[in-house]
Amino acid sequence: MTYFELPRATGDPFRHAARNVSKAEAWAVLRLAAPLTGLALVNMAMSVTDTLMTAAFGVEALAAVAVASDFYSILFYLAVGCIGGLGPLYAAAHAAGDADRLARLRTAGTITCALLALPICGLLWQTPALLGLLGIDQDLADAGTGYVRAMALTLIPMLAVGVLRTRLTAIGRPGVMLRITLCAVPLNAVFNYVLMYGAFGLPELGVTGAGVSSLLVGLLTLAALLREAHRVGDSGSGRVEPEHIAAIFRIGVPIGIATLAEVGLYLGATIYAASLSVTDAAAHSVAIRLAGIGYAFYFGLQQASMTRLARVDPKSGREGDVVATTMVLGMAIGLSICTTLLVVAEPIANYALRGSTPGAVGAAITVIGVLALTELYGPAGAGAAGLLRAREVTRPVMVYSLIGNWLVSAPLIAVFTVVFDMGAVGIWIAMATGTVVYSGLCVQALRNLPAAGGET
Repeated sequence: MTYFELPRATGDPFRHAARNVSKAEAWAVLRLAAPLTGLALVNMAMSVTDTLMTAAFGVEALAAVAVASDFYSILFYLAVGCIGGLGPLYAAAHAAGDADRLARLRTAGTITCALLALPICGLLWQTPALLGLLGIDQDLADAGTGYVRAMALTLIPMLAVGVLRTRLTAIGRPGVMLRITLCAVPLNAVFNYVLMYGAFGLPELGVTGAGVSSLLVGLLTLAALLREAHRVGDSGSGRVEPEHIAAIFRIGVPIGIATLAEVGLYLGATIYAASLSVTDAAAHSVAIRLAGIGYAFYFGLQQASMTRLARVDPKSGREGDVVATTMVLGMAIGLSICTTLLVVAEPIANYALRGSTPGAVGAAITVIGVLALTELYGPAGAGAAGLLRAREVTRPVMVYSLIGNWLVSAPLIAVFTVVFDMGAVGIWIAMATGTVVYSGLCVQALRNLPAAGGET
């Protein structure tokens, strides 16, 4: 088994990383990663806007929307991960200048979107009944019915947006997505106000208005991205190729499951922290929001590295530059985030939990410190996962995610909180351990990846 061929060194790319880091490649990765990171942060801002505006309708309304939103998010992330299988295929075809294959992949992407959107939309429509079966208070589930059914319809344009985002990222044009999404944030707030509160003589829809607002913003975003895709020449369809659809699912389903494994653990940890004590819930709530900001950087580097490597011909001898540059950037980003969190841990904890007990503030500072140490490893693991996905090695990454999150973190959460009574600190030590394991497995798999790519 041979490693990536390196243009200026031989052997393990990590051993010779410093000699294979390319300044030009670093800028190329950062130019892709920056708008993708911004995109993730803007999407977080939209979620925060919805939460703040929903809170005005009372605790029950907020809880109903939160439960329905989490259920929506689980299915949405799974579907978007599946769509992500289009990314490396589309990037490679674009780099090769294969217009006919690009057209066929566009058709395959559209069909994949439809195959995912229609059944998931139907499932989301039945969310109140499903939540009741899962033991959620039926009154709470019913309170979010209008919201979640609007979100069920929203899923259709948003998955189509996911396809377009994947295509535009693959051809190196993520900036346009960021500009469009930036416009969507204030538009979402305006629609929320008009529909939720019944401005301009319209009926007051309450929390249902937040869902209708999301639907309108999703449709407008889709229209804007379709226009931009046409403007840059990324439009038109080709004949249906079942093997292309199968390839998208083969690559994408493991990505979706890996994403779901991580999202599921964090959602579960949030619920579990709330069951421990008010102090633990408060400390955890601060850390989880900071972790979300850090995840935006993970996401940007992962998508950028996948796109860059997917566009490189395995026979060109340039793979080593992309690999080494990505890993050095991952370590640099991790060190930067870690240092920043350690510096701001105390002021953020004091500000976010002002009025809380000293114990809650102290727990939050400790938890943020644990999160900071986690960030030393997370970006490098995300970069390695992106590089593996570029060569269509997605099943192993899925397994590593399941191991890190559910075979390591989940049992350790129980040990640290039940046996050692460490509360939120124990939860974050457990999740940090899982992140280190996942990142280490991804990096080791990258070291052993054959130069020709493919599943190992």
